[in-house]
Amino acid sequence: MKTETEQEKQKRREKEAAELSRLEKAGRKKTLVHGFWFLLIILTVIYIADEISSNMNGVMKPYMIFDLFHIPDSDTTSSAYGSAISVMTVASIPTYILMIVNPLYRTLADRFGRKIFLFINTLCMGLGLLMCMLAPNPYVFVAGTVFTSFFTPNDMQVIYLMETAPKQHRAKLCSVTKGIGLLSVSLIGVFRSIFYHPEDLASWRMVYLVPIIITVAIAVIAYIFTKETPVFLERRMAYLRKTDEEREEELRKEQGGGKGGIGEAVRYILRSRQLRNVAVVLFVFSMAIAMSGYAGEILLAGGHMSNDDMNLFYVVEPLVYAVFAFFSGFFTDRLGRKNSGVLFGICAIIGMTLFVFGAQWGIGAVALAFANGLMFGGLWSLSDLLFLVLPGESAPTRIRATVMAVISYMFVSSSIVSILVGVFYDRIGSARIGVFQLCFFVPIILFSIIFLKLKVKETKDTDLSRVGEENG
Repeated sequence: MKTETEQEKQKRREKEAAELSRLEKAGRKKTLVHGFWFLLIILTVIYIADEISSNMNGVMKPYMIFDLFHIPDSDTTSSAYGSAISVMTVASIPTYILMIVNPLYRTLADRFGRKIFLFINTLCMGLGLLMCMLAPNPYVFVAGTVFTSFFTPNDMQVIYLMETAPKQHRAKLCSVTKGIGLLSVSLIGVFRSIFYHPEDLASWRMVYLVPIIITVAIAVIAYIFTKETPVFLERRMAYLRKTDEEREEELRKEQGGGKGGIGEAVRYILRSRQLRNVAVVLFVFSMAIAMSGYAGEILLAGGHMSNDDMNLFYVVEPLVYAVFAFFSGFFTDRLGRKNSGVLFGICAIIGMTLFVFGAQWGIGAVALAFANGLMFGGLWSLSDLLFLVLPGESAPTRIRATVMAVISYMFVSSSIVSILVGVFYDRIGSARIGVFQLCFFVPIILFSIIFLKLKVKETKDTDLSRVGEENG
C-alpha cells in the first residue's frame, strides 16, 4: 500500500466506512420483487437487448450503404459498394481507441459493483442504436456502431449469473439465458419484413425503432429490480473490514495488490499458466471472428435471394443459433470446457463451409440459415467459453471482472484483421469475400481448438470462492 499521511489515512478510512455502510444496506435491501428466478428473468431479457444490439448493425449495414452512399441498383458486387466498405473502415480506425479503453472501463465493476454497470451498459446499447437510426451520413453511423460495440462485449449479465447460480448449473444457465436471448434476434428479420421496403431506401431506419424501445426499457427495469451480487458484496465488505495491517499481510502473501485493479490482474495473468494459455488461444481465435462478418454481402452477391428470401433467412438463422446456444451449456457442463470447445469449433467450420458454398449454389434460404446459424452457434459458443467461462473460472472474485477485462485485450487481433479486410475490401470484392473468409477461418479455428485441448486446464465444477488459493 502506498505511504499516506495521517490526514490522508483518516480521509480514506472515512470513505471506506461510508462505503461499507452503503454495501451493508444494499445487502439487506429488498427489491419490489426478489429471488433468483426473478433475477434470471431480468438477466434473460437483458440478454435479449444485448443480442439484438450486437446483431442489428451487421444485418442493416448493406441497406444503410445502399441509401447513404447512393449505390447504383443496390448492387453489392459493384465497385461503388466495395469502395464504400473501404471508406467506412478507414473512417472507423480512429474510433478504435474506444476499444482500447473498454477493458479499463470494465475493471470498474470490481470497484463499484455489478449493478450500476448492468444499467449503464444496457442503456448505452439503446443509445448507440439510436445514433445509427438517426445517422445523417455514414460517419455518424460508424460512430453509433462503435459506441454500441463498446458496451455490448461487457456481458455484466454473465458475471451476475456466474456469481449467483449454483456451480453445477452455471454453464447451463448461461447458455439457456443466452439461447432465449438469441431467439429474439429473429425479431430483426420480423422488423425488417415489416419496416424495410427495397423501393424506399431510407426505410432501413425504422427497423431500429422497436429494439431501441426494448433496450432502454429493460435498462430502467433492471436498475429498479436488481440488487448487487452476494459474491461481490461479501468480498468487498470483507476487504473493507480488514485493518491496514491485515491488508499488508494479504498483499505480501499474494505478491500482488490486494485491492484489485489493472496492475494486479496483469500480474496474476502472467503468473498463471492457465490464464496465459487462455490469452494465447484467444488472440488467435479472435481473428476468426473478424472473418465471419460479411454474411449479407455473401448472400446478396450470390444472386439467388429475393427480398422475401432475405427476410426468411434473418428470421430462421437466429433460431438455429439460439437452439445451439441453448444446449451448448449442457454440453459444456457434461463434457467439460475443453471437449465442448472442440465440438463448438468443428460445428463452426462445418457451418461456414456449407454457408459459403451454399450461397454460391443457391441452396435456399432455410438451408443457408441453418448453415450460418450452425457457424455462429459454434463460433460464439466457443467465444463465450474462451472469453467468459474459462477466465471467469480461473480468476479470484476480487479481480474476476478485471481479469476478464484485461484478457479481452486479446480481441485486438480481431480489430486488426477487420480493418485490413475492410480497407482492401474493394480489391477483394463481394463475389470473392466468402471464399476469402473460409481460407482464413478454417485454419484459425483448427489451431484454436487443438491448442485449447492440449494446453488449457479443465475448469469444470470450479469453486469460484476458492479460485486463486493456488496459482495455476
